[in-house]
Amino acid sequence: MSHTTTAFRIFKTLLAKGQLDRSTDSDLFLDYRQPEVRTILAELEEELDFTIVEGAGTLYLVPHSDNDLLGFVTKDLREWVAKGARLADAFLLCYIIMVLLHLFYGGKNINPKHRDYVQISTLVEELNRRFGLALQNNEETSLLEEKYGLNFLRIAELWDSKKGFEEGSRKHKVQTVLNACRLLEREKLIYLVDEDKQIRTTKKLDDLMSHYYLQESRVEEIQSLFAEGGAPDAQDQSTADY
Repeated sequence: MSHTTTAFRIFKTLLAKGQLDRSTDSDLFLDYRQPEVRTILAELEEELDFTIVEGAGTLYLVPHSDNDLLGFVTKDLREWVAKGARLADAFLLCYIIMVLLHLFYGGKNINPKHRDYVQISTLVEELNRRFGLALQNNEETSLLEEKYGLNFLRIAELWDSKKGFEEGSRKHKVQTVLNACRLLEREKLIYLVDEDKQIRTTKKLDDLMSHYYLQESRVEEIQSLFAEGGAPDAQDQSTADY
């Protein structure tokens, strides 16, 4: 088998499954070590805007943030929330996920993961705290909006408008959080236990956070962002979308 064929078999497996495990695809996992195969895959990574991340016995395909072909775009996130969802709904979904990841991986030691699970109620309380501060400190929130190019106050107001329990309603805070969790669960990053009251991470998420997303060069920026209570760099495309 040629190196090109081997490289494309690895890419095809990663594309289909999102990962390649040594336990189930041992031959391909070992073939990945070949310099010639790595060179071909590196060309694919550059051309198609993705990165192959190696964890403990597993390879993962991670699309870059601007990858419209393999990754999520704003339209996908809006459709995940609901038909006709607004841009603010998509940004709220992203922020919920960011806070959840910070609760799991906000540690400052060698291993940034500092808890084994997060209660849904804990996540809701943390979101209430952060959005409450944003609504109380309009001047500071405005500075954050200018810095990160995001209408964070509008997202805080959207969260604050969520009402009490309504079965299946995205207007309920817990249901909104669960919707974000379902997206992560679909991507095999977390799983819900205890009748959907508790969130636990998968090996895939632990690997990706340890070996890619929380590389030393990124940790300081991420921790600084959350210390300020801000949100990721995202452009407020149009106020009409809100």
